[in-house]
Amino acid sequence: MTNVKFRDDDGVRVVTLDRPEIRNAITGVDMLDELLDTLDDAEQDPEIVVAVLDAEGPAFSAGGNVKEMAAKEGLFAGNPAEMTENYRATIQQLTRFMSTTDLVTIAQVNGPAVGAGFDLVLGCDLRYGSRNARFAHTFIEMGIIPGDGGAWLLPRVVGWQRATELALTARFINSAEAEKYGVLLEVVPEDKLSAHVMAVAHDITSKPKPAVVMAKRLLRQAKSMSLDGFLELSAAMQAVAHATPEHESAVAEYVEQLQNRSN
Repeated sequence: MTNVKFRDDDGVRVVTLDRPEIRNAITGVDMLDELLDTLDDAEQDPEIVVAVLDAEGPAFSAGGNVKEMAAKEGLFAGNPAEMTENYRATIQQLTRFMSTTDLVTIAQVNGPAVGAGFDLVLGCDLRYGSRNARFAHTFIEMGIIPGDGGAWLLPRVVGWQRATELALTARFINSAEAEKYGVLLEVVPEDKLSAHVMAVAHDITSKPKPAVVMAKRLLRQAKSMSLDGFLELSAAMQAVAHATPEHESAVAEYVEQLQNRSN
């Protein structure tokens, strides 16, 4: 791989965008293919629970490759019908993966995340950044809209009114604003960011994997289901969870601890 690198660490796959010379623009077909292959491989690995996304260089991701856009190459090639299919087959596949994966996804942002790069961050379950993190929905500056689905993601994170302001002004928000608006869960000093994110990731991987997966699925369904349907789903998932060996082991360990305390 030449665009993405990864390492596995005790149930955590750290996926690094590795094209700092183009500010980790993610709209290139090769970049997208490698990123999706790496994430899909992690999802298929029974040992991997969490995927951490970070980047080499001073930028997290510049989003679209404007040089390719100007040259009408790659994703941006062809007539409108062909370009529609290009979007469906490439960048939208990443958005779909991020919105449906059972992996717990964590963004580790130590620089600007712009356009589709911002949307990649928004698609993560948890988002941490240093004071170097900056974000902007810059599509409108280029006379376009978020073809990757970013207009679906942004209001779900920051609310309708703030999303409208950010989408129509394309202004940058700094890390403090990002934390205030819910884009970042927490701002962490740069020299402690990676260790902090990995500590969170390993805390999650220490939990029974079937319960982690089902909890994430429930949280995802809570966005769109009625209460009655959601309660039915919760009851069914809970019944499955009670039948897992991980649950039985956790309960047995807890009971043993209680007995030891009473002795």
